[in-house]
Amino acid sequence: WLVVVLALPVLAIAAVTWNRFDGLYGQDPYAYYDYAIGPLRSALLALHLPPPFTWPPGYPLLVALTSFIVGVTPRAGQFVSLAAGVLTPIFTALFAYEVWSKDREWSSPVSRFPFHAIPLLAGLLVALTGQLWQSSVVVMSDTTALAAVTAGAWALARYGRREMPRSAVWLMLAAGAVAYAIMTRWAYALVAVPFTMYAVLLLARSGWRTAIRHGLAAAAVALIVLTPVLVPQLRSLAGAASDLPFAVDLQVYSWNLLNAFRRQFVTADGLLSYRWPNGLWYAVAPANRFYFTPLLAPLLLPGLWAVVRRKAAAPLLLVVGWATAIFIFHAGAPWQNFRFNLAHLPPLAILVAIGVQTVALWLARIERQQLRRLALVALATYLIVGMALMARGGWALTRGFVDRKDRDLALIRQVEELTPPDAQLLAFGLTLTLQHYADRTTYELFYQDEASLSALLDAKQPLYLLLDVANAASQWTGMPPDDNYRWLQEHADLTTVADLSPLTLFEVRQAP
Repeated sequence: WLVVVLALPVLAIAAVTWNRFDGLYGQDPYAYYDYAIGPLRSALLALHLPPPFTWPPGYPLLVALTSFIVGVTPRAGQFVSLAAGVLTPIFTALFAYEVWSKDREWSSPVSRFPFHAIPLLAGLLVALTGQLWQSSVVVMSDTTALAAVTAGAWALARYGRREMPRSAVWLMLAAGAVAYAIMTRWAYALVAVPFTMYAVLLLARSGWRTAIRHGLAAAAVALIVLTPVLVPQLRSLAGAASDLPFAVDLQVYSWNLLNAFRRQFVTADGLLSYRWPNGLWYAVAPANRFYFTPLLAPLLLPGLWAVVRRKAAAPLLLVVGWATAIFIFHAGAPWQNFRFNLAHLPPLAILVAIGVQTVALWLARIERQQLRRLALVALATYLIVGMALMARGGWALTRGFVDRKDRDLALIRQVEELTPPDAQLLAFGLTLTLQHYADRTTYELFYQDEASLSALLDAKQPLYLLLDVANAASQWTGMPPDDNYRWLQEHADLTTVADLSPLTLFEVRQAP
């Protein structure tokens, strides 16, 4: 029944949105899907290693394999994301039990709570997180990587149990799961650092024979799991290629600790300006209504206090170490995205649950029985209200997300009505959506230059431009979207066809 309780919120939101949303939006999901059902699927059929791609292939591998069962459809990607989204709260509860509740002694009135109350609470907090709901219904790698690393954390904590002898199977499972998380999203390589420290600490206490045997077995499993990434990269290095497969983002990524104090960045995504400095924004992100809300996020502090006070290696390295690694990484990167906070949701949820436990223990020390009961009831009410607000925020986020996709599809229908069937369309921002759903030949404005634009102008087919002009001028100054728009203004005749706010549809003709 615990599995049902933890899986129900994610399954419920998927059921509500399933008929309205196919999991594709923006840009990255289309890239994942096209790669999975295109070159990767063909490579698997030929029993070849994954071909080069922008990001690690862990998620598209599962999508391609699922497509052999459900067919070539975006639903294959949704099934993978949904399954991972359902598993993440379950793995969180198991992880919390091993890292905190196992072998704990209770000596207060709170001991009447079931021994699994804290793991269950941590799992529920994850299951009620709005960002997890959204990420579970889209064709993206977030939930897959998160489920894998959480499973690895659980297995590693299980390996760290005090009873002897330890089974190498748990360490091997941990190594394989964390390796798969890394093969899905590179950021989890940072989480592997405190995890490896904890594993080394355990091995150091096991005797050198056991340490060597278990350590080599775990390393072998990790290398086997990472083979689809490592082999193509080694081949690329041997051939002196300029781009490493699956590492395009890493090659253009920038990280600077000082970014934590900045709020304006120039990146491959243009000029990004934010209200708050990066470090502050990511520090308060757990209080957002799409995560723990302002009600429950403050419970992180007593939870962190309890972990530090306990001075145990497992919660310090596996829980605090995981959360800290992700926070430092994102605080020093030049982007602010609520989706990125998902990467340390499980350890933060565990800290909140421990915070609830800590506050309950404090309240249990109240001497007057009536006042003590009233305080504990107030805490329980506070917790229930907080979780209700989380669910409300999650519903608002997911519903708004699906509504935006509906608006995009409605806009595409407008574009089709306003352009002839043989029209060619230059677009930016909505390009991939147009290429998948519109019956028009669509080109990405970002990838054009003077020669290609001239060729499109010389073609016999009518040419149109769909662009957010204000965004191109503010965020993309000096970069292809704005430069190409200005070139068209100077060398072609742009006539406004329709204002599809914030986009404008232009007809592009040869200049007289």
